[in-house]
Amino acid sequence: MRPPSSIRTAVTLAIAAMLTACAPNDRLETLEGWQSYGDAVPVESTVHIAALGAMNGESTAIEGWVEGVCMKKGCWMKVREGEDEVLVRFRDYGFFVPRNARGRRTVIEGVPQVRVFDVEQRRHLASDAGATEAEIAAITEPETQVVFMADGVWIQGGGLDEPYAPPAPEGPCPLDKEPNVSEDR
Repeated sequence: MRPPSSIRTAVTLAIAAMLTACAPNDRLETLEGWQSYGDAVPVESTVHIAALGAMNGESTAIEGWVEGVCMKKGCWMKVREGEDEVLVRFRDYGFFVPRNARGRRTVIEGVPQVRVFDVEQRRHLASDAGATEAEIAAITEPETQVVFMADGVWIQGGGLDEPYAPPAPEGPCPLDKEPNVSEDR
């Protein structure tokens, strides 16, 4: 059972208060049990994942549970809050998260974007998530969804692996290309 949003907000505010009391160079990893990735900064409040579609392009923060992580590199994760889920990507492919972060609490700062993923992009995501060949083949239509482009991520809990450290990108990630979606599907 999840605590009411007022309790979650109070916890988030308490974390923010503790963080802002630290020296400017201190990060969340100095607090017991939290690790930071990217440019994680203190946030005063979060919004519900369900509200992100209406906030296209506005900087905000969300919190939830890590539902899944790209098993190849940790270059994306899915975050769940109740029945709502959002795909989280990392700005400019600039940082990754541990591949064993599933099931952890997270607070993320960034910008939601409404995107259309073509079949190739959706299959790429499914493959990275470890889907079976049959599950991948069943993807036959483009899909519009909200993507949260993160500037920084906090993940709670110890025992996290070091994030994958990629070589310089050889080219853009397939998820970054604009979809080629026909209007007359």
